[in-house]
Amino acid sequence: MRDAHANRIPNFNTARQPRSNREGLAATFIAHAARIGIYVIALVSALGTLGVDTTSLIAALGAAGLAIGIALRDTLSNLAAGLILALNGAFRQGDTIEVNSVIGTVMEIDLLTTELKTPDAKKVVIPNGSLMQSSVVNYSSYPSRRIEFLIGISYDDDIEKAETIIREVIAQLSFCLTDPEAVVGADNLGDFGQNILVRVWVDSDFVITGKMQLLREIKRAFDREKITIPFPRYEVANLSS
Repeated sequence: MRDAHANRIPNFNTARQPRSNREGLAATFIAHAARIGIYVIALVSALGTLGVDTTSLIAALGAAGLAIGIALRDTLSNLAAGLILALNGAFRQGDTIEVNSVIGTVMEIDLLTTELKTPDAKKVVIPNGSLMQSSVVNYSSYPSRRIEFLIGISYDDDIEKAETIIREVIAQLSFCLTDPEAVVGADNLGDFGQNILVRVWVDSDFVITGKMQLLREIKRAFDREKITIPFPRYEVANLSS
């Protein structure tokens, strides 16, 4: 299992699978809109050829279009945003994204709205216009991601030994990638102990569960090697003496 990941390099240019049916919806909508536009132009041209005064008709069509645009401005805004999102491919169905502090898996996307399922199984429907006006973080764009955390040890323990133990744990876990190489080293000297920074690249599917497993295995290894994880201690002075 380890050999399958040993030489895996995070590919930031990996081609992604088809995103959703939104591209098809966008193409269908554009085709229908173009067809209607052609019919209207052909009708006006035919009437003009027959000697009918089309000035009033064009003015009426323009007024009707303006009225419809004002009445449906929010819907048209979401529709335009859906078309843009279909073209720029910011995310696809199945991706995990964050928008406006909401994190969820994209369940369904169409030209007007995008539906997310949050980790606690809540359904969130976001208008596409709101998506266009917000910063969208896509956690599924690349096959590999980096996780980072701090491990504290006592000042009485050997920090180089602790770093070696952490590296050994990382090397034993198949979801941890070797390229880029993991970063393990002293980060700062805290009030209660010395802190070790751990940065490791993992398969995207293991961003959450991988961190949990890493912490569990590091704790077990520290217990075996008698490495102490510090905790706050307070001295109580006897003021009566």
